[in-house]
Amino acid sequence: KTGTLCDTAAEKLAARPETFSPVTLVVPALEQIYAGWGRKVAASDSSVVHLWTRSADFLLRRSEVPPEPPSDWRLDVQLSCSCPDCRELQDFALAPAERMHRFRVKKERRQHLHTAIDRHRLDMTHVTERVGSPQTLVCTKDRRTFDRRMKQYGHEIAAMRTLVGLAPGSDAASGLSARMETAVN
Repeated sequence: KTGTLCDTAAEKLAARPETFSPVTLVVPALEQIYAGWGRKVAASDSSVVHLWTRSADFLLRRSEVPPEPPSDWRLDVQLSCSCPDCRELQDFALAPAERMHRFRVKKERRQHLHTAIDRHRLDMTHVTERVGSPQTLVCTKDRRTFDRRMKQYGHEIAAMRTLVGLAPGSDAASGLSARMETAVN
């Protein structure tokens, strides 16, 4: 509860949200501070108000509006390899309407495609259909990046709900709290 030290620590935490996540670290810490210090004391402490405000700003920038689902199946990627198989994979990845593609190729070429898909973290599954010779690599696009973002969005909305309940009484906090209330409803 040393003012200067707390203010410095709050600024360091708030300035690095990629390291000190508002969702998993700062908001739970604010809850503990409020529980330990009492609402009135915590809400009047400048370092606590700073953390609350910066967390609210961060969450509103990321999740005030829900993420837009993809409008088609296009995957924006530029594959590093330019072999014929990777060019075909590139064409498939960029095709907005094509969700599944079949590569009837030998094992080494299928493995090369597996590696390209994994290296570029493409939103697609790849399964070898073990019928005939050569066998077929079946690639199917999915929405894992969007699904991951939606899960993250849900956690961010929950963090906003918590912050609304901890809102300090300042005018700036009231405006941020009102925006968060709108976002979570």
